[in-house]
Amino acid sequence: MLHELTTRWENHKLMVRLLSRIFKYLDRYYVSRYNLDFLNDVGLMCFRDIVYEEMKPTMKNAVLSLVLKEREGEQMDRQLVKTVLEIFVEIGLGNMSSYQDDFEKYLLEETSLYYKNKASEWIEEDSCPTYMIKAEKCLELEKDRVNQVQQIATELAGASSAAGEASG
Repeated sequence: MLHELTTRWENHKLMVRLLSRIFKYLDRYYVSRYNLDFLNDVGLMCFRDIVYEEMKPTMKNAVLSLVLKEREGEQMDRQLVKTVLEIFVEIGLGNMSSYQDDFEKYLLEETSLYYKNKASEWIEEDSCPTYMIKAEKCLELEKDRVNQVQQIATELAGASSAAGEASG
């Protein structure tokens, strides 16, 4: 499902980019004169209203599922996750509100719940030194995961606002 969504997202961005080039004159003069939204922004709003609003719970749950699988030792398709996070960021039209409200807060809740459960298991099963070793290992892995997700989101937010400035 995420692969299909990301393919459609890439196709949508391509079509909006091509239409923006075709109607560049309108964007430059007519839209500016009458204080209308630029074609690129209208394209993003259309995707948001038609696709994103319908798919965001499924997208969020699928990415959270991938993160959980990675925590359990499976490999995660990081490029796929990066593209899905790109959708969350770019839908915000230059700010991080969609990413934060629609994904990040759920990721933090799931992370907290996951490690509460793990800590309870480990306290019951392991000695104190073993518990500390497991906790430190998980902390390091989670730091790497958070750094990667934050780096992706920050890069995308910067690119999104730069593109918004360039088109505006």
